[in-house]
Amino acid sequence: MKVIGVITLFFIVNTIIIYFANGTSSVFTFLFFIPITYAAWGFGARGGLIVGLISGLIIGPFMPLDVSQQLLQPMFNWVLRVVFFSVYGYGMGSFIFQLERRAEYDSLMGIPNRKFFYNFLTKELQKQKKYNTKSFYIILVNIDDFKNINDSIGHIAADLLLIDIKSRIKRRLSKQDLLARWSGDEFSIIIYRPNIEQLTVVCESIVRTLREPFDINDQQFFINASIGVSSSCDAHESNEILVKEAETAMRYVKERGKNGYKFYTEEMNRNSLQEKLLEANLHKALETGQLELYYQPKIECKENKIYGVEALVRWRKPEEGLIAPGVFIPVAEKTGLIIPIGNWVLKTACQQVQKWKSVGVTDLCISVNVSAIQIQSDDFVRTVSAIIKEAKIEPQLIELEITESSIMENSIENIMKLNELKDIGVRISLDDFGKGYSSLNYLKMLPIDTLKVDKSFIQNIEYDPREKVITEAIIQMSKALGLTVLAEGIENETQFHLLKELNCDAMQGFYFSRPLPIEEIDLKLFPRECY
Repeated sequence: MKVIGVITLFFIVNTIIIYFANGTSSVFTFLFFIPITYAAWGFGARGGLIVGLISGLIIGPFMPLDVSQQLLQPMFNWVLRVVFFSVYGYGMGSFIFQLERRAEYDSLMGIPNRKFFYNFLTKELQKQKKYNTKSFYIILVNIDDFKNINDSIGHIAADLLLIDIKSRIKRRLSKQDLLARWSGDEFSIIIYRPNIEQLTVVCESIVRTLREPFDINDQQFFINASIGVSSSCDAHESNEILVKEAETAMRYVKERGKNGYKFYTEEMNRNSLQEKLLEANLHKALETGQLELYYQPKIECKENKIYGVEALVRWRKPEEGLIAPGVFIPVAEKTGLIIPIGNWVLKTACQQVQKWKSVGVTDLCISVNVSAIQIQSDDFVRTVSAIIKEAKIEPQLIELEITESSIMENSIENIMKLNELKDIGVRISLDDFGKGYSSLNYLKMLPIDTLKVDKSFIQNIEYDPREKVITEAIIQMSKALGLTVLAEGIENETQFHLLKELNCDAMQGFYFSRPLPIEEIDLKLFPRECY
């Protein structure tokens, strides 16, 4: 309405000026460019065309006669001016539309971008609050591990894949729903459904359709998606809150295995707040020395003696005592705190090796767990090398324990980093082999010294002949590759003797010892206790 009022005012003023100017100068005709441009900005190409047409009709009778008599017939000149103003108005409207479209639409997908989505969402929330219109839902769709896909197939093929993903999602929506590109590997949706049941059907159909194979450049690709949903029915005050709730639900799915959907609940927000508090306390723990290392012995089978230990981080909170690693390690990995914590663990372990050397224990190898985030950091190799050098110990006394999942992302780059450390003498151990998906192909690619058989094979080895056969096959294969084999999770004497019969090199588990603080592990090392 404001735009219409301004245009009308311009018309009135301009017409009066030209009337009283009595057509003595064509300069006044250019005053009509102002309302035409304003109309094109406010109403687009159609608005600019209409106002341009009206401007030409109004200004025609007041054209300078001296100029028109010399050049063209007055009526034709009038028509020419009407056409000129109309074309200008339409062209200006189209130009402004294209500028706005570039600012609010994704050039690759041809769908709205985050800016358009936010503006549209704000209007919908205002409309709902003012007119009590029907509620709607926000859906955030994140393509799981898209960075890996992008790195493996290249940007051009990845763009084609994203376009195909957009098309599949769009086919599951109605015409009134809005699909936008939220970020590189995320899509956002405003969806109108009368109840949760119908919305659930849409979410399930999106998950199913994205699980189906994609054909890109004669190759098949499989993807999964994590989906978070929030509702406007709670009369939110801002679009930020509604989007944040959808993001919280989406992260909840990612943290619990990905490949699915969840509706936002208040419990998720409470969990998020608890994680924030835990993160702050973890920062404090790192700064104030609340972290400590426990050590679990590793037993050499032939001589039944301790040949090494695994260093395991523990958090002793003054008010609560020991905090389980399963509580704070996931938060540390999510927030990036795992890097300074991992560096502290390695530094403390190296210092302990030096202390043991000073009292005559010169051949005890200490292993340290390394996360995927640590390996992927740019200065990983430099940091490990510097810590070992600073402690003045032999690199052969340090063993880094990695999991297959920790190197799968950017695997070539990560393997190169491990090779660099291997070249200076650091030992590498592959942890949890056989847990979940394990690829034999990685065994020939990884520069590992030790393979740790996951405890899932050991738990029922005395009862299940199949697990015994699988474990024996892993041991024989590892020995053929020149690897040391260590069995994890030994809990009783039967398992111990059975694995000795299978020629397992080393073992670790509660049957020998639980993880111990430094004071207690020293008692086992001086003299080194046998089993």
